[in-house]
Amino acid sequence: MIRRAIATLLLLSSFAGGADAGALKSGTWAPTGCGTEPTPPAINGSSRPAYEASIKQAQSFQTVAKQYEDCYFKEAQADSTIINAATQDQQHQLQAAFDKLSVDAKAAAERLNKKQ
Repeated sequence: MIRRAIATLLLLSSFAGGADAGALKSGTWAPTGCGTEPTPPAINGSSRPAYEASIKQAQSFQTVAKQYEDCYFKEAQADSTIINAATQDQQHQLQAAFDKLSVDAKAAAERLNKKQ
């Protein structure tokens, strides 16, 4: 069981890869290593120069928003992988405990039957 725990820790650290884990608060998950989510700019159509400037801002927003989205996805994927691995490890540990109880109960019953 100790080997399994060590293996799980090694597996989890390899998936995390130094990435920050997201935070779950009041049922809402959010990444913690991606910075602030960018806010889209407004398109200003009051004049040609204002319009052109706002289009440049929109293009910059698209670049930054794509970087944020990539970070968000990678962090969510890493968290999901870690949670799944931990859940599977817990299930294996619990199954091992059930199996041991069954073996111990069978052995005890056999010893008691031999005494009769």
